[in-house]
Amino acid sequence: MRLAILMLLFFINVSQAESNFGTIELVISEASSDDGVIQILIFDQDKGWPESIESSWKILTLPVENGIAKKMITSVPAGNYAITVFHDHDEDGKIRKNKVGYPLDGFGLSNNPSLLFGEPSFSKCSKKVISGKSTRFDIELR
Repeated sequence: MRLAILMLLFFINVSQAESNFGTIELVISEASSDDGVIQILIFDQDKGWPESIESSWKILTLPVENGIAKKMITSVPAGNYAITVFHDHDEDGKIRKNKVGYPLDGFGLSNNPSLLFGEPSFSKCSKKVISGKSTRFDIELR
């Protein structure tokens, strides 16, 4: 009887822990070529958004195939996330910029916000990842 109760408590705790996580389905499109890789920073807070590697929640590098890069990211704690990406043609891990700081490499932000009035905030680019659900992020490179 004691063993049955302990096992029941264990399975309840495991299912509760699993229910605190969701999935991010990431689709990056409009790459100018299949050369190089897509560099990705995923943020779970506005600190360091959108460029600080140290402040990002997760860092990914994906290959490009037919102008698209895709990834399913599982076990993502429920919360708000914003993503920044760039097409690293020469695979040096650095985004090339012009003299005024505008990226020369293809880049994108989650929610594909307008850049007319400057760099968009974390909250403008973030989406909510819900426990037990999949949240899709479609990012178009510019």
